[in-house]
Amino acid sequence: MEKLLNRLRSLPWKQTFHLAWPVALANLSFPMLGLVDASVLGHLDNPIFLAGVALGSSLIAFVFWGFNFLAMGLSGVTSSAYGAHNPGEIKTHLTQYAIVASTLIFMLLLLHKPLIEMGLQFMNSSPEVEQQARIYLQIRAWGIPAMIFNSMLIGFFTGMQNTRIGLYTVSVSQIINLVLNVVLVFRFNMSTNGIALGTVISEYIGVTFIFIALLKRYKRLGGTINWQLLLNVGYYKPMLATSFNLLIRSFLLLFSVTWLNKLSAQINDQTLAVNAILLSLFTLISNTQDATASAAEAQTGLALGAGNRQKLKEILITTGMIALAFSILLSLIFILLKDVIIHLMTNQTALQNLVSHNFIWVQILPLLAVLAFWLDGVFIGARLSGDMRNSVIAGFFGFFLISHFIPQTPEAVWCSFCLTYLVRSTWLLRIFLTKIWKKIVLEHQEECSLNNSKNIHDA
Repeated sequence: MEKLLNRLRSLPWKQTFHLAWPVALANLSFPMLGLVDASVLGHLDNPIFLAGVALGSSLIAFVFWGFNFLAMGLSGVTSSAYGAHNPGEIKTHLTQYAIVASTLIFMLLLLHKPLIEMGLQFMNSSPEVEQQARIYLQIRAWGIPAMIFNSMLIGFFTGMQNTRIGLYTVSVSQIINLVLNVVLVFRFNMSTNGIALGTVISEYIGVTFIFIALLKRYKRLGGTINWQLLLNVGYYKPMLATSFNLLIRSFLLLFSVTWLNKLSAQINDQTLAVNAILLSLFTLISNTQDATASAAEAQTGLALGAGNRQKLKEILITTGMIALAFSILLSLIFILLKDVIIHLMTNQTALQNLVSHNFIWVQILPLLAVLAFWLDGVFIGARLSGDMRNSVIAGFFGFFLISHFIPQTPEAVWCSFCLTYLVRSTWLLRIFLTKIWKKIVLEHQEECSLNNSKNIHDA
């Protein structure tokens, strides 16, 4: 027993918490802002404002999370180069991703109007809700450059083992966003347009802050950009292959949420509003779990870049245990504070009753999804983007088939949505045990044992 306790004490708890807690606090601001927005709009007389923002948010999320592959990919290659002590490679990768991001941003701005109409047509909501979503999206579109670069640079700093910059950036941005949203809605009598405008302003303030931090870190980094590589088309092939896998993963995860909103909109506007509240809580779950995923991502890439397999084993055990603890804590919070949370979200009795009836799914989801979130971080650091993609494909098609063939009720929709994460967790665990734990960790232990035996024999 004492030997086990000593081993647990020797694990890198301090280093992991140092990376995880800023991400946890930063990520909490995103769902908390969503909860405030839902609460602000939920207290207006007409639920179409809340439903419209929910619909618009699910579509704008395709950009934010869909293009999050830039942040994930940059974080993975940066942490590996950082572990290998190669500042020139770090700068080259950063420039490479900035070039790709700028190209994608230009294309999105050029095509944003037809893309908005395509998205709204797909959602097939009521005309009133669709119009509110259109207002929201037309304003939010102009925040796309700041939104993408902000996310990508937070990924860069995560790879550099510095998650505090992300916390500071997000804190500044979200506090301003929160204040602007409340003031614009209640002081200037705006609704959907006020929420969108406040968000865009805060996004540009946030990206300005992180650019200043980047310039300071860039000067101290050393090394030089390899322009010859950047001008070589072949250099982009591995990056684009990884990005394509992560893009498919992100797209299908987002499409799962959009599909849930679509099914809700087909039932009625009230169900769509209820699921907007539940999805805000789901975002709270995913962003909290992302803290340990980010720590696992940064440390896994660092250990593999340095070729330190013993360190990798310690990181996997530490981050896995913390992820499990977070999931249990979240479930307990949702169980014990159920009524308090519901009353904070809305004062409409009908909505409160429907949210309460479906709250069980929010209570069990942290436990069903814990492995999916944690192993995503591990796989990013290990550059196993293809396996991440395959797990999401399996989970999404399970959700799509189940929800398509069973009666469309709020309970059935949420049941099939939760099963998506159970499938992902199971799939990733199988790959983790065979490709990472067995191949990298256990084989390293066997190699060390053989070397020790050889040394004893030689002695």
